Amino acid sequence: MSAVDKRIWEQWDEGQRAYKFGVILILPSEPVFSQVNALRAQHDPLSQAICDAHISLTMPLPQEPSDENWAELGAVAAAVRRFTIKYGPPMTYPPHPGVVLKIEPQLELDRLRAHLESCRAFLGSPPRPYPFSAHMTIAEYISLERTASLMAELNHVAPSGAFVCEGVSHVVPDESFHFCERRKLPFRG
Repeated sequence: MSAVDKRIWEQWDEGQRAYKFGVILILPSEPVFSQVNALRAQHDPLSQAICDAHISLTMPLPQEPSDENWAELGAVAAAVRRFTIKYGPPMTYPPHPGVVLKIEPQLELDRLRAHLESCRAFLGSPPRPYPFSAHMTIAEYISLERTASLMAELNHVAPSGAFVCEGVSHVVPDESFHFCERRKLPFRG
């Protein structure tokens, strides 16, 4: 880490610092990516400024992955066949504020997450603080009151459908703490 990187990293809060080496997630294909990003920008610009539309999979990487780590992670991804992800309708996770799009198939995504997190790149990761539940966030930094009104507003107009998931992406935060794709780990055809 260079002096500039270290200076910027030191300005981040503890929660942000945990993501220094990035995370592995799914970036939806177009037009889903743009549709959900537009909703995120409209209803929670703070969240959208941090990361574009995505489905979180893993905990943050605890260290910079080595070439051997990337080979192992790539082998996990290459063992997975492309599959269809269904998204929508909107839902919430009471008692927490926020609106997300429901994601299926949960079991297949949880298996993928478990295989990725079992790789050596995740040695030293803290335990997952909550059960895994794949979703695509529309708004998270909102009040409970806004959650209820946004659910009513989006209930019949939020996008829903399906897209083919062709791989996972390693994203890392830039200097302004916006996550950018650094590496794609493709699935097999």
